[in-house]
Amino acid sequence: MNSDLLNIDKVSYSYPQSNWKLDCVQFSMNRGDFIAVIGANGSGKSTLLKIAAGITSPTSGEVLLDQKNVQKIPRKILAQSIGYLPQQITPVFDFIVEDVVAMGRFCRSKDFGLMTQPDRDIVDQCMDATETLVFRDRTIQQLSGGERQRVMLASVLAQQPEILLLDEPTTGLDMHHQASFFKLLADLANKQMAVLVITHDLNLASQFCSRILLMDGGRVSLFGSAEEVFDRIEQMAFFSENLSIFEHPLNRRPSILPFNNGKRNVKQP
Repeated sequence: MNSDLLNIDKVSYSYPQSNWKLDCVQFSMNRGDFIAVIGANGSGKSTLLKIAAGITSPTSGEVLLDQKNVQKIPRKILAQSIGYLPQQITPVFDFIVEDVVAMGRFCRSKDFGLMTQPDRDIVDQCMDATETLVFRDRTIQQLSGGERQRVMLASVLAQQPEILLLDEPTTGLDMHHQASFFKLLADLANKQMAVLVITHDLNLASQFCSRILLMDGGRVSLFGSAEEVFDRIEQMAFFSENLSIFEHPLNRRPSILPFNNGKRNVKQP
C-alpha cells in the first residue's frame, strides 16, 4: 500500500491552443522532505505546483494526498493539509499585516470565523518565525515586495499545513532574508513538514534542500540529492556554459558561480 503523503501520479497537462504540455510527471513527497524544483523558464514548474495544490486539474493522472485525490477534497479541508504560496500576490484591499496573517486561520476556524486566543497565539508565532512582527500594524501596501512575501508566508504557515508548496518565494528578498527564508523552511522540514519550493537560486537549493527536481520541457529530467543532480546537470541544455560547479569549502556541497568566459551571446549591430 502506498504510504506517501503526496503522490504526483503520472500527471500530464496541456494548455488550449498550445503545443506545450506537462508530460507524465511522477514523484512523491513524505513528511520531512524539502524538495527544490529547478529548471528554465517555461519548463512547467509553476503548472506542476498548481496541480499539486489542487488548483488546476490535470489532463490525465492524479495527485493523491494520503491516497485521496486532491480534486475531490473540499477546499477548506484541503487547506488544512496543503499551504500554497503563488509566485505573485497582488492585494485587492489594503489590509493590516496582522489581519492578512490571521486570514490563514480561516481553514481552521469555527463559530463563523471568530478568532480565539489560541488562534492569535499561532498568528504571533508565524509572524515571529517570518520576522514580520515588527510591521504587524502597517498595511500591506506600505510594505516592500520582499516584506510582503514574508507576510504571505506567515499567512500560509498560520494554516498549520502538513505540506508547503511555494512558487519562487524568495523573489524580491535580500540575501540575508533569502538565507533566513530557506533556513526556516529547512527547520520546518526537520519538524516533519513536507516542503516543495520552486527556485532559480541553485545555491540555495543545494545548501538547504534534501532533494532537487529538475524540470525540462514539461518533464522531470533529474531527481535526487544535490550531489546526484549537479553531477549530471552540466549535460543538460538548462545549464549555461557561463556557470561553474565546485564544492563549497565549508560543507563540500555543490555550489554554482557564474563566470565571464569572454564570449558574447548578443550580435553586434
